[in-house]
Amino acid sequence: MKRNVALAAAVVSGGFVALQQRLNGELGADLHDPLLAAVVSFGSGLLLISVLVLRRLDALSRLTQVPWWSRLGGLCGATLVAVGATAAPKIGIALLTVGLVSGTTVAALLVDRAGLGPGGSRPLTPGRLGGAALCLFAIGLSAREGLRAASPLLIALVVLAGGLISLQQAVNGRVRAATDATVATFVNFIVGTTGLLLALTVKAVVFDVHADRWPHEPWLYFGGLIGCAFIAMAAVTVGTLGVLRLGLSTTAGQLIGGVLLDLDRGISAVTAVTVGLTLVAVGISGLSRQRVDA
Repeated sequence: MKRNVALAAAVVSGGFVALQQRLNGELGADLHDPLLAAVVSFGSGLLLISVLVLRRLDALSRLTQVPWWSRLGGLCGATLVAVGATAAPKIGIALLTVGLVSGTTVAALLVDRAGLGPGGSRPLTPGRLGGAALCLFAIGLSAREGLRAASPLLIALVVLAGGLISLQQAVNGRVRAATDATVATFVNFIVGTTGLLLALTVKAVVFDVHADRWPHEPWLYFGGLIGCAFIAMAAVTVGTLGVLRLGLSTTAGQLIGGVLLDLDRGISAVTAVTVGLTLVAVGISGLSRQRVDA
């Protein structure tokens, strides 16, 4: 895939993440059970991708070519959805994005250096370090007030979930390289749904699972479908961009998506600056790589 096309796809997929977080957060708030909302989101995505994967049984048979641990990316995605559904109604999409991106950016440097993604080990070049630093500065600028008001434990969980995104993108990219994007997405959703169902079962036994009401708005149940698109795009583009630049690109998409979703509330100057700085960070992160390719 051409780098510019991969970059555009990654930005669009980041916008999908912002929309998914909004929908899952609202569903979790209506159900008064974020874990149940996460199961619904992953379950609906699994139903869709199961139908599609029936046409790719030849690629599914090649799944044995990848190590067992590279098939566990769905657990990272399940953690993200569960934490996002819990945190979004309490801290808002903007602060949720800040925490996720902080974890994703730092973890991506380590994941890329370790060579866990399909593109192999990528050096910690000045451009990559500078892009990550600028991204962290931008999101810290946008959230300086919100971080004081939020629960430290909840913020820590969000940052951890963000770090797991980088690991998920790397291992899903490995599965995609051996099979295809449909199979990689299917494995991600079947593992994630299984993990969430086990967690929900434990909660039902120890505490209780009870939905006060199932909302009638159909769009609140589309989080899983959006997740399918995001996972597939990430699996396709991570080999071209690397985990760090993919993370920064999806960050830009998340911020742009968040701005569009919050237009009715008004956009502050700080938010606009944050989006601009993050877009610059995406460009800086690829400078060294582009020179090497040239």
